[in-house]
Amino acid sequence: MVERSKASRDAIVEAALGVVRQRGAVGLTIEGVAREAGCAKGLVHYHLKTKRALLEAITGRIAEQRIASWNEAFRAPTPTDAIANTWSILTEESNNGTVRAWVSLLGSGVLAERTARDMLARFTQALGGAASRMLDGLGLQLTVGRAELGWLLGSVVEGMGFEILAGGDRPELEEAYAAAWLGILSLAQPRS
Repeated sequence: MVERSKASRDAIVEAALGVVRQRGAVGLTIEGVAREAGCAKGLVHYHLKTKRALLEAITGRIAEQRIASWNEAFRAPTPTDAIANTWSILTEESNNGTVRAWVSLLGSGVLAERTARDMLARFTQALGGAASRMLDGLGLQLTVGRAELGWLLGSVVEGMGFEILAGGDRPELEEAYAAAWLGILSLAQPRS
C-alpha cells in the first residue's frame, strides 16, 4: 500500500514537472496537473496538500535530476570529455524544458524565497563538488574554495542555459562555454 501511494505521488510530481517544463510555473494549476496525471484533483491534494507543496516537490525533483546528471558528466575520463558531456547536458536541459522549468520556479516568486535559495545552493554545491573531484583526479588543487567554484560554475551553467533557451547562437555559446572552462581551469594548480 505504501509503495502504491509513493508511486501515485511520484506520478503526480512527474506529470506536474511535464506541465512546468512546457508552460512554466506560473501557469501551473492543480486541475491541469490532475488532467496530465490522469487522476482526480482530490488525489493531487491528498498527496501534495497545497500548490506550494507541489511546486516544492517539482523543484526538488529537478534539483535531484540535475545533480545526478551533472555529477555523472564530471566522471568523464578527461576534462575535455567532461566539458563536452556538460555542454550536452546543458543543451538537453534547454531543449527538454528543464531550464524553462528551473528558471520559472526559482525566479518567479512562486516558491518561498528560502526554498528557491536552498535549491539553487544545492545545485551549485553539487557542481562545485563534482568539478573539484574532477580536478583532484587530475592532480590539481583549487586556488579558490569549492563553494566559490560551485557558484562560478553555477552562474556559467545557468547563464548559458538561459541564453540557449532564448535562442542564442549555439556554436557561439559553445565557444563561450569552452572559454569559461579555461577560466575555471585557471583556478587550479598542480598539487604540491
